[in-house]
Amino acid sequence: MDEKKRKMNCEDHQNIIDLTAAIEEKQRAERLEEKKRRKAERPTLWKRIVSMLLVLVIVFAAVVLTIYWDDINFDAIRRDISYMGTDQNTVGETTAFRYDRGNSNCFAVFEKYLVHASNKGTVVYDYHGNELFKGDIQMETPAVDIGSSAAVAYDIGGKNLLVFDEKGEKLRISLEDGMGIYSASLNRSDWLAVTSQKKSQRGCVTVYNAKMEKVFEFDSATRFVLNAYVTEDCKYMLAHTLGQENGLFASEMIVYKLDREEPYAKFSLENIMVLSIGSLNGQTLCVADRAAVLASSDGEVNATYQYEFPYLRDFSDEGDGFAALALNRHRAGTNGKLVTLGSDGETIAELDISAEVLDLSAAGRYIAVLYADKLVVYNKDLTEYAVFTQTERAEASCMRNDGSVWLIGANEISLLIP
Repeated sequence: MDEKKRKMNCEDHQNIIDLTAAIEEKQRAERLEEKKRRKAERPTLWKRIVSMLLVLVIVFAAVVLTIYWDDINFDAIRRDISYMGTDQNTVGETTAFRYDRGNSNCFAVFEKYLVHASNKGTVVYDYHGNELFKGDIQMETPAVDIGSSAAVAYDIGGKNLLVFDEKGEKLRISLEDGMGIYSASLNRSDWLAVTSQKKSQRGCVTVYNAKMEKVFEFDSATRFVLNAYVTEDCKYMLAHTLGQENGLFASEMIVYKLDREEPYAKFSLENIMVLSIGSLNGQTLCVADRAAVLASSDGEVNATYQYEFPYLRDFSDEGDGFAALALNRHRAGTNGKLVTLGSDGETIAELDISAEVLDLSAAGRYIAVLYADKLVVYNKDLTEYAVFTQTERAEASCMRNDGSVWLIGANEISLLIP
């Protein structure tokens, strides 16, 4: 029986088909097919050359943009798109619209709109003359200050103040009779500092955050407080105080940290009167009658620019990374100089002028200077960007970030588009 099984097993083993050679042949065919497929997918020499050229073009374009970024006129492209279809005359002036002029008038650029504050109220216009917002507060001596997305209008020496944005009113203040507001300022985070009178005090500064919630208050019993500003980091408040030393008035800047009541630091500005407190590249900029002072947010003076000509005619600290000054050699006359000041306290550019400056404003990379016979838009290096000559009836102008300018006459307003 066992012998019979062994014979059957041997016969079965002899009948098994050897598939090794077939499998190896199949594998060789598959490898050859894969090799052909990869070769077909591999880019040709021409495609590799095109790809390399494309990479080189992209790198070259990036280098050119880096080197000539400031010279490329992106604003012109932006204006072409923004004002497409707008009615303009041959010199780029839009159709003028009439406004309700008051006895005392103040204008400021609010985003792409124009704010007009007067004794008749506060109105925000677009360039078609549509009224986008109207505030009814009474102001005999109106003033306006602009933050990043909010604006404040107030009555200098009066009791009324209004903060608003594109959505409408955010805060309204009305002091009791006999009290007055000295100044109000918004930083670029829309934090508000209001300087006003207070009973039994020589001045008071109240700070509100961007939600218009009161977060700090400073009372001064010994020195008059004229102005205040919240630093760009929203950690400090800088107050301009005025007192007497040796029989002379002396300006002193007192720094308060907003999380404590005691003064944090202070510095004196001798023989000068501070006219405005703002910011320049994160630093606090104090523009005075004889000098401009740059200080860190905690009150350390970093630079002082003494004016070459002694009389400050006009100024603006609204430019991107620079301030613009119009200086005069004499108290009256046309012998003057335009200056742009950088955040290091050094001049970016200077330009001698022989015409009277009626108005000056800065925004973005531009400065608008209104003369008696023309309006000139300068770059921050004081090279001419655009000139408009049909401006005889203009009384004021307001520079916009995109290079266009609001032109304000006695009864009409238009937009000049380079």
